[in-house]
Amino acid sequence: MMPLSAVQSPVRNNAMQEERGSGGTGSTPTTPPRAQKRFKKAPATPRTPKTRKSYLGGSPPREGTPSNSSAGGRTPTGADRFIPNRDSMDYEGANHALTRGARGEKSEARSSSNARPVEVEFRRAMRSALLPRSATRRRSQSSGDDDGREATTPEGPKIFRFGTPPVDRESSGGFDRFRSALEVIADPSRDDGVATRSAALARPVPTKPSRILDAPDIVDDYYLNLLSWSSTNVLAVALANNVYLWNAATNEVSELLQLEQGDCVTSVSWAPGGAHLCVGTDSAAVQLWDTTRMTLVRSMRGHSARVGSLAWNPVSRCVNSGSRDALVLQHDARAHRHRTATLVGHQQEVCGLSWAADGSTLASGGNENFLCLWDAARSGAHRASREPPDAPNATGAARLGLECAPRVTLRHHQAAVKALSWCPMHRNLLASGGGTADRTIKFWNAHTGAMLHSVDTGSQVCALLWSRHHKEIVSSHGFSQNQLCLWRSPAMTKLCELTGHTARVLHLAQSPDGETVVSAAADETLRFWSIFGSSPTSATRKGHAGAIRRLELSSVADRLSIR
Repeated sequence: MMPLSAVQSPVRNNAMQEERGSGGTGSTPTTPPRAQKRFKKAPATPRTPKTRKSYLGGSPPREGTPSNSSAGGRTPTGADRFIPNRDSMDYEGANHALTRGARGEKSEARSSSNARPVEVEFRRAMRSALLPRSATRRRSQSSGDDDGREATTPEGPKIFRFGTPPVDRESSGGFDRFRSALEVIADPSRDDGVATRSAALARPVPTKPSRILDAPDIVDDYYLNLLSWSSTNVLAVALANNVYLWNAATNEVSELLQLEQGDCVTSVSWAPGGAHLCVGTDSAAVQLWDTTRMTLVRSMRGHSARVGSLAWNPVSRCVNSGSRDALVLQHDARAHRHRTATLVGHQQEVCGLSWAADGSTLASGGNENFLCLWDAARSGAHRASREPPDAPNATGAARLGLECAPRVTLRHHQAAVKALSWCPMHRNLLASGGGTADRTIKFWNAHTGAMLHSVDTGSQVCALLWSRHHKEIVSSHGFSQNQLCLWRSPAMTKLCELTGHTARVLHLAQSPDGETVVSAAADETLRFWSIFGSSPTSATRKGHAGAIRRLELSSVADRLSIR
């Protein structure tokens, strides 16, 4: 039987002899005429003579397809070059690319050129949420190299993918194609700016007021509080020596009171029930009015200067009044002696008061840049007055017989502290704003007195309001923009600016449903902004009610068609 090395074609033997050169042994086989004629046209390539090698088995190895161990047979990632890898493919993105195509991209570019910036950001956020891989590829392409070339990623613009799937950041089990797109928005490993914009633009915020009302003769004074919105959807506005009530449901306006000539209304605040309004005057009086009967219930004295701030305790139903005499008095209109406590801790006019939602802590801000926190149970320092209550020249605190010191006094602000607001989602979180020389919004842990965060707004902070449905806070400012700013908490990312006022925005109030904010400015206008949005529960109820209403209308239409 002939060996395998001897069974070779004449052409291959001739090529092997030519390669070996003069070192070969044996006679050269005769080449067929057809082969000779064909090889005559091919120019001979000079080759360098090589040293003869001895091979195991007497013949050189066959020259064919490289083996599987060769690096040239596989891609650098170790995958086959011709069979797509199902685990690394994005079926949703591929379907989107096939169905939409370049024509859809051109139409999107044309629509984006005519759309507002908010709409463009909203589309980008929706694309990032629904097609996370496509959004990652767009971000990688937009951030090119220094030489102008686009940065490429494993998730390129391809329908089929032949590489290995990318390793998941959260687990080593590979990328999960069925992971919810909502988790991508909250993924902390992603870009913080994109995640913040996606969460911020999940709800469109109108930047124009929904309603504008005139407020002639409103007093331009930073230290006063002339706006309050009741739980019964009635807005109280103090204009000079008058107080007007505007019913938001019926658009009716009524005059509640008119003070004597020379006196002025300096503060207003609704009682928790919405039936009584407390009014502070420039003549140092605190008046309680019944808005259903339009009558004065009681006038409470105790201050020696104007009453610029008022705040109701939602639990005890007592009202606190802050005055230019640097005192904070607590009144109980149901008792014969209405003054139940005197809070002493400020040195100048008290221009801001706000109770926590649980009625446990009172925050007060003063013109001497102090922010004081008081316990409702008066657990701070107490000292009985040594002066007899009936002394002719006894002070107000002595006539009351009891003084209360603040639990903690915070001195971090550099200007008057008027803007105060308690967070409805966190019990001990308090926000405060400083005046022109301070321009900051500070966040406090009211339990420990520690400052958590401080943001420089660039202008005077006049008022603050927390959203009841979202982790957002709105601030009103003075010179030079006279704008409202909507912030996302706790990072304090500015979501939008609301402009339109031509003078400093002194007061803010929130509707009972928590969706609308009204601002009062020194330009004698009231502007209503629908910036906070509705709560998820109310939106669900509205959806159910609309579905039921449609079912009822369809059933009525069926009955009419049958008749």
